[in-house]
Amino acid sequence: MTTYLLPQARNTVTGQTVKTQDLTGSRFLPSQRRLAQDMADQTAAKLSARTGDLWQGFLVEYQPSVRAG
Repeated sequence: MTTYLLPQARNTVTGQTVKTQDLTGSRFLPSQRRLAQDMADQTAAKLSARTGDLWQGFLVEYQPSVRAG
């Protein structure tokens, strides 16, 4: 099963976590780690500017679930 990377940002003050999602359905492969980290960092920078708190970008590896049906 293929593993993907999910860019996220975490508020260092409150611990709140926000994930990014591409509405076109594209995903980041492990070979695209740098690109995925850039997206996480951009999200963190936008949230830091908006909230005034410090946000940190990070990546989570995941495998998509298979839906029975």
